[in-house]
Amino acid sequence: MTINPLHPQLIHNALQNVPSALFVLTCQYDKFKDGILTRWVQQCSTEPPMVVVAIPKGQPIEPMLRDARAFALCMVRANDRRALRLFGSEHDLEDDPFLSIATKKAVTGMPILPESRLWLDCKLEGHLSPDADCRLYLGQVVAAHMELPKRGSKKGDSIQSPIHERRKSPRSTPATSTTTS
Repeated sequence: MTINPLHPQLIHNALQNVPSALFVLTCQYDKFKDGILTRWVQQCSTEPPMVVVAIPKGQPIEPMLRDARAFALCMVRANDRRALRLFGSEHDLEDDPFLSIATKKAVTGMPILPESRLWLDCKLEGHLSPDADCRLYLGQVVAAHMELPKRGSKKGDSIQSPIHERRKSPRSTPATSTTTS
């Protein structure tokens, strides 16, 4: 039996199984602030810590990103109506989606959403424009924050560490050997 790995539906189904979360990429330059939703965030280096973020080409935030040379990634819940309303649709650069939000400032000066339980503050290292519908931005993580789950919180409300860090393997306990003479 031969499997055709180039079948578009197989590729789509495989990509749907790659872990993802909903983030608001925020940026501020001069008197302007903006943000855009993205699910495409991936760690790409540990030393120094770096992430790569994909956003659709032609977004009003792109020149601001390049001028500010920094951005923040604020993880939000998938059903966060306010984030979806404020950052999920296209708007003019003069429209400030942060007017109704009291934000915190990250080390780089980027706005941080107050309800974000995980955020990354990044210095922009570069960008790539592949022959695709998105542009890739590479950021060095200079600061981060992560709230630990509260007791009694729902399973879906907590931020989980990777599986290999959460599970204790029965093989990880040292074996004791006895020898008889």
